[in-house]
Amino acid sequence: MWVRAEPRVSSEEILALRGVSVAYANRPVLQDLHWEWHWGQSVLVVGPSGAGKSTLAMLAAGLIPWSVEAEVSGEVQRHPALDAPGTVGYVFQDPDSQFCQIRAGEEVAFGLENQKRDPSQMDAEVKKALRLSRLAVRLTQEHMTLSGGNKQKLAIASALALNPRLMILDEPTANLDPASTAQVFREIGELFERGITLMVIEHKFLEVAPKLPWLLLLDNAGGIHRFGPTNQLLKEERDWMRSAGLLNDEPSPRRPTLKDGKNVLTLTGVSARYHRRGPAVLSDVDLSVREGELLALVGANGAGKSTLLKVMAGLMKPFSGRVIRSDGGDAAFGFQNPEHQFIFEQVADELANRHVTGDVPPHVEQLLHQFRLSENARSSPYALSQGQKRRLSVAVMLEHAHPLYCLDEPTFGQDAATREMIMARLSDRQRQGAAVVISTHDLELVERWADRVVVVDGGRIAFDGTWDHLKEKSALLARARLQASSELEEPVESSPPVFTTGTPQSRSSLLGRLNPAWKLVSVFVAVGLSAFAQRLGQAVPLALIPIVLLTTFSGLSPLAVAKRLLPFVAFFALYTWTLTAYAAVGPHTPVIHILWYRLSYPGFLKGLVLGFRMLSAVSFGLLFVSTVDLVDLVKSLSKDFHVPPKFSYGTLAGLRFFPQFQEEWSKLRLARRVRGRDARWSMARIVTYALPLLSDAVRLSERVAIAMEARGFKAAPAESSAHRTYYHPSSTGWRDLVFGLVLVGASALALWH
Repeated sequence: MWVRAEPRVSSEEILALRGVSVAYANRPVLQDLHWEWHWGQSVLVVGPSGAGKSTLAMLAAGLIPWSVEAEVSGEVQRHPALDAPGTVGYVFQDPDSQFCQIRAGEEVAFGLENQKRDPSQMDAEVKKALRLSRLAVRLTQEHMTLSGGNKQKLAIASALALNPRLMILDEPTANLDPASTAQVFREIGELFERGITLMVIEHKFLEVAPKLPWLLLLDNAGGIHRFGPTNQLLKEERDWMRSAGLLNDEPSPRRPTLKDGKNVLTLTGVSARYHRRGPAVLSDVDLSVREGELLALVGANGAGKSTLLKVMAGLMKPFSGRVIRSDGGDAAFGFQNPEHQFIFEQVADELANRHVTGDVPPHVEQLLHQFRLSENARSSPYALSQGQKRRLSVAVMLEHAHPLYCLDEPTFGQDAATREMIMARLSDRQRQGAAVVISTHDLELVERWADRVVVVDGGRIAFDGTWDHLKEKSALLARARLQASSELEEPVESSPPVFTTGTPQSRSSLLGRLNPAWKLVSVFVAVGLSAFAQRLGQAVPLALIPIVLLTTFSGLSPLAVAKRLLPFVAFFALYTWTLTAYAAVGPHTPVIHILWYRLSYPGFLKGLVLGFRMLSAVSFGLLFVSTVDLVDLVKSLSKDFHVPPKFSYGTLAGLRFFPQFQEEWSKLRLARRVRGRDARWSMARIVTYALPLLSDAVRLSERVAIAMEARGFKAAPAESSAHRTYYHPSSTGWRDLVFGLVLVGASALALWH
């Protein structure tokens, strides 16, 4: 294998480890490392799943022990330049856990803000980074609408935008289609040519090895087996790699065949979308799954494979078409994110599907051994490496018999031996008559194990047959990105943004172009003034002021304004009725007695005043949320009012998870239902799901905080607005002053009368 020549390696060390060991909660991960890494020394890190590769990367980046709690012993020396914002570009294994913004453009620009780059230059830098990562996406598109693979491309673009001196990529192609994987490997070669020092962790190491001159081999115990030139080690350590499970270049032959058993599942004319008004993600899908077969779903990132799996498993209902199950039984589902599979706090509990209080049951011990988790029986499943989490999630799903198994990327992040073991376990279920459906980008796995291959292209079935027939269709392989291509993806179309109060559309109106922080102050003062309305002549004008502004300057039609106010009409009626029926009146005030109610005209007037005051406050609030961009508001509060960026950006990072709550609830319910652990009553689910949802939110927020720090959001850029810049900052001008004076003045004038 030819490996490109490396530029002269600097004598300056990036990292020096002398007798270094790292452990999490007394669980050793890396042990007795002695290693020196120099500037200009681009290295490929290879080792079995769970060997500590990600831990080594975080140690090199300075995230351990300052951001990630870990016990570190020995001597660690890091170059001082690594602490400067933007020196290190880091791409994590899980793309979802490294996003802290809402839209793609802001996500890529976040690191540039921390570097205090010129805002006028940021758009060009953002577009350049997206182009380099081969992701054509609208800058205003919310990243939660992207597929897993496209999220990974966005994460790579966010790191590239920093123009880092050192780049760390932890499994950068784990969720990418073959064409995108090849492109990432080409990009790694280009980064090398540009003089960036690289650390790449990759299970597809033979493909990327020619790009990186140095190879670091980690063993199962978390120690360094050997470090040296890539060419030399790949020749001399091939037998060791086989024994360590890193290579499986002589697999036993298997001839998959089309099965003719009965249908376990039939989809007829199925179409699906994620949002009521969004475009179809699946369109008119006809597909059957037979007992005893392994069916592989392949296609480009964002083609609809994961959506199709969700429909098959019953996690997602189609908006048209029929899904027919032959026996009505539940399907087992393996989530793309393995953490969605877990419902207990210990690995042994997960495999036993109950709390294990004494000795670990023999059948659980056997599973722990089979899935290489024996050392983790009492560990939290969330504390495992990504590869270990994937193995555990597959083991949990296979523990109980089902007629249908649906798995989303079951082998990503696994070494060759573990990949073989997982597929062998799935094959066992096939022989027992179950149908197995997997989505995967691993075409070697497809060729060897799949009885049938379905190509999903643009939400439609483009091919249904054997691999031998598919590999002859070169045009389809290229279109579905199943072979290397240098072409840029077409722009991703998606449903309307989920955040209705944070959409770029709000900027298009006259009120939407105002500075959001100063608009908040003006609206807050106006709402405060409305609380002093005591007469109907005061309350009615105060309610009309925001309604008039909404219908004339917000970009909303009168009908749209009426629809948004409609839910509050009931409260208006309730306030009016309550005071009409119960308000205290004088002894000589005429009162109409109906049952136990005492209806009075003064009470009616008081009710109207209270109702219009409520309507005024609601309308002012609606005026604000309908014309403000959430991201702009957060940045404006930080930039103009000097709210600490750590607080404002942390709040924004947290708010982006709210739209995912319903989906997380559905996934948790499905995981529990398939494992027979779901609560029977709806109210019981609220109690049962509260803790895991809260725990998941805490874990995700911790990982997001770590990812933010990895992009320079620490020290001065996180503490003070003066030490950062802002992408598309909201300006303050005479329009903001005029709006404030008109709004507050009109409200005060209404009270004057």
